[in-house]
Amino acid sequence: MTSGNTSIEKAIATLKRLAEPPYEMTALDISKELKINRSSVHRIINSFIKEMMILQNPITKKYSLGPEAYRIGNSYLLSLNSMDQIRYIVTEVARETNQSVGYSVLSGDKIVNIFEIENFQPIKIGYSPGTVYPINSGAYGKTIMAFYEPWEELVDIVKRTYLPQKTPYSITNPDELLREYEKIRKQGYAISDEEGMIGAMGIGAPIRNSRGQVVGSIAAAVVKGTLDEKDFEFLKLKIIEGANKISKLIP
Repeated sequence: MTSGNTSIEKAIATLKRLAEPPYEMTALDISKELKINRSSVHRIINSFIKEMMILQNPITKKYSLGPEAYRIGNSYLLSLNSMDQIRYIVTEVARETNQSVGYSVLSGDKIVNIFEIENFQPIKIGYSPGTVYPINSGAYGKTIMAFYEPWEELVDIVKRTYLPQKTPYSITNPDELLREYEKIRKQGYAISDEEGMIGAMGIGAPIRNSRGQVVGSIAAAVVKGTLDEKDFEFLKLKIIEGANKISKLIP
């Protein structure tokens, strides 16, 4: 960039850069690559942090796009026919299983909620679009991150990421979490047993793009103890079936 670029142009350039690999950068890296004065980069970043457009990793101190940036981008996605089709598929899974079912995607190394269909259950979990899920608990976080590639980078992410203990059953040990990821990879789906909320269980299946990369997940949330083994197997089948249908829509 040149000295003639406006502050708005510099801010836009910063957001666009964080939307590309490696998705996390230091202020110094951004300054050097975009040729923007480092103090200007800090001013831009601080303004975006206030609006949740950018987040800072508390461990690495690197910056990445935040949930508000994703929410704005998602408003465009929601206008596309494919998103209408995805919503239809998720709604059908929710209707057929009579459970709450939702759709989340991988943005950088964060799992972000797109929408939830909670029309068929009296108990509402109430996740809103833009919610960021932890990588160590819940069906969304475990399903998507288990298939993160390459494995070596996933190990690094797990080792340096804070793993919150939302309930006594949340997995907070990095090695245990990696073993759980390996199990999910082998069986092709993830189960969460009160890891994100006491009394709630979840089951999620991965969504792949045309290159076979896992880019999202659909998952169901159920009240623990309300399903027998046959009902749970039916729910698992429908979640996997729905994920496979959506995968065919992802370029």
